[in-house]
Amino acid sequence: MESGLDRTSLSFVDMFEAAEQATQNARETSEKCRDYYDSKQWTENEVQELRRRKQPIITDNVIAGKINWLLGQEMNRRTDPKAFPRTPQHEEGADAATDAIRFVCDNVNFDEKRSAVWENMLIEGYGGVEVIHRMKRNQPEIEINHYQWDRLFYDPHSRKADFSDARYVGSVIWADRKQVERQYKGKDLSGAMQRQTSLSDTYEDRPAYQVWGDKERDRVRVCLMHYKEGEKWKWVKFSYGVVLEEGESPYVDEDGESVCQLLMQSAYVDRDNNRYSEVLKLLDQQDEINKRRSKLLHMANSRQTIGIKGAVKSVADMKRELARPDGHVEVEAEAVEDAARVGMKPFEIQQTADMATSQFALLQESKQSIEDKGATEALQGAGNGESGRAVLARQQGAMQSLTPLNDKLSQFTRRVYEAIWQRVRQFWTQERWVRVTDDERNVRFVGLNRPVTLREKLSEYPQEQVQQFAYQNALGPQDPRLDQVVGIANPIEGLEVDIILEEVPDMVTLEAETFEQIVNIDSARGGVLPIQMIIKAAPLRSKIKNEILEFFEQQQEAQQQGQQPMQEAQQAMFNAELQEKNSKAMQNVADANKTAVETQRLAMGY
Repeated sequence: MESGLDRTSLSFVDMFEAAEQATQNARETSEKCRDYYDSKQWTENEVQELRRRKQPIITDNVIAGKINWLLGQEMNRRTDPKAFPRTPQHEEGADAATDAIRFVCDNVNFDEKRSAVWENMLIEGYGGVEVIHRMKRNQPEIEINHYQWDRLFYDPHSRKADFSDARYVGSVIWADRKQVERQYKGKDLSGAMQRQTSLSDTYEDRPAYQVWGDKERDRVRVCLMHYKEGEKWKWVKFSYGVVLEEGESPYVDEDGESVCQLLMQSAYVDRDNNRYSEVLKLLDQQDEINKRRSKLLHMANSRQTIGIKGAVKSVADMKRELARPDGHVEVEAEAVEDAARVGMKPFEIQQTADMATSQFALLQESKQSIEDKGATEALQGAGNGESGRAVLARQQGAMQSLTPLNDKLSQFTRRVYEAIWQRVRQFWTQERWVRVTDDERNVRFVGLNRPVTLREKLSEYPQEQVQQFAYQNALGPQDPRLDQVVGIANPIEGLEVDIILEEVPDMVTLEAETFEQIVNIDSARGGVLPIQMIIKAAPLRSKIKNEILEFFEQQQEAQQQGQQPMQEAQQAMFNAELQEKNSKAMQNVADANKTAVETQRLAMGY
């Protein structure tokens, strides 16, 4: 061992370099896949050979169209997480857990980072993020950091697509040596500056230059490795010959088990544990398309000729003339006589239409083979007057080939949501208010771990029960016991939930067909269905549909409230009229009785 170098650090260096060596071929293939997506599809030798032939260099990047369609599909199918309770007593808190996870996702812009991982999976084969916490403004915030594929390394013996069987995973960064030494006082990085050999250029500095140390720019490679020792996950930050810092993973799951903060996902894994992407399947076809396009264009711009030697003065001049749209080739007279003696023409242009037709047919077949894996008419829902059910069936059938790949992304997304929830449970131990953005107009806030006073608790019960409780406990309106904390609303630590992705197939065409049938039936019967029922059946987004229904409910309530005073006034008038009639009737009875009495008195002589 070199003097001054830390033995522990070198053991981690050996682990990293073992991973680098074992995955070298796979990473070179991944780099090639990225180049093809970026339209770098010809080697330098191929370019020089084509230039020597004066053949055009054509790049028809069909791969980029295929990958961009898959990227767009992911963006259009984004969904929100939802937490479901594991037990009945956690049913109310599950909504709070859902709000907390969605708040974190919005706060760290997880949709954009998920799309970046998806792009790495499609092009290079794998990608990853780390879910950590950081103290900001004296409270813990959950952060998600995305790592490009060429900054990640992993245990080469890992076989699973989600790296769950990996003994170690990690990331690579490059930093200024003096800055690192200032940050980690007493750490000597001179050993890294002496290490000038490398197995590959994947983990080099960008722009690429050298290995563990770059003397010219005074920069060093620093690795952050997460490794499993027994049942514990640990981490170490090191460079060549020096350990900068290390410790145990601070993160645990719901059962208190140690977990790794770095989450990685690959698209495919071959029998040699190599990670590869969707682009790898298309490389040969893309090469064929480029070469056939170049060959076809070269044939269209070129002419093959045959003739008697000496039929033209200069073959080079003849080829230049044939390349011109108004070119003219003159044949030597002596060549005509020589050609006649052997029974052939002195000079003629060969027809190559059959070769061009064959090249074009093969070119079309190659392009169709790639395009069939992308935005086909079936996936786009195209059809000639087909019913919604028929279009939906065609879409679902065409999506089957993409289901395994999309499922890998769903698995990765669910793991990230679960990691977010684990961090929330572990570090959000104090009262916390989160803003919920599911309604743009009615912003609401949800309190987590919120203390509940006796006054708030009593407000949840009927007035009769509250009065009885106050009487039994001698509670007055200003009693200080009412402000005592008697419970916690939405306690995070005790919640047990399952994280589910609300992913459903696109049912727009089927819903539209069903809605049209409902409207036709209602029209035939003279429009007897309530407007609310028709809106519920309409193929609208849930948010818009709820806003419309809410508007009608408000209108109905306002109408009912407006009619109530009128009904009360009418009842009062009715009561007044009834009372007046009763008074008149009673007065009439009294008058009649008085008249009868007076008549009787007169008859008796009073």
